[in-house]
Amino acid sequence: MTTANEDRLLADSAEGLTPMSLQRVQQALTRHGYAYVEDEAHPEILRARFDDYRFQFMLSGEDHGVLQTRGRWNHSVDMSRKVQMIKLCNEWNMNRVWPKVYVRRESEGLLGVYGELAADFRAGALDAQVDSALTCGLSTVIAFFHSLEDRLGAELDDLDG
Repeated sequence: MTTANEDRLLADSAEGLTPMSLQRVQQALTRHGYAYVEDEAHPEILRARFDDYRFQFMLSGEDHGVLQTRGRWNHSVDMSRKVQMIKLCNEWNMNRVWPKVYVRRESEGLLGVYGELAADFRAGALDAQVDSALTCGLSTVIAFFHSLEDRLGAELDDLDG
């Protein structure tokens, strides 16, 4: 919900900005030399791998103006370690502005760990802003995954179910 002032601010700040689209995300990934694939089952999602972590890029929101960069850690975690993983995610979230990190149940007995950064481009964006949002999302989510691996150390071998 926006107020009258926000509508005016969005209109004023949108001058010279290009509306967001999945094609613009593709162009940004290509500019950086990143390989990606389109998802035939979900045409609104682009998929890629970085440092062996799976990532999705999508546009969400009413006007498809919010760019989401979401990564999944390359380990699955047994449900018995749920509390430990939530504590590690909460610690990260309390000490950093981004990315948002969380644990999600993926199957009976297994959890996935995710990192996500959303950038609001409902008013449009410059190419440099899209580039920055993508690189920030990738670098901060990967930094979280590396931090998790450092914290868990030798326990990593016991995680995958």
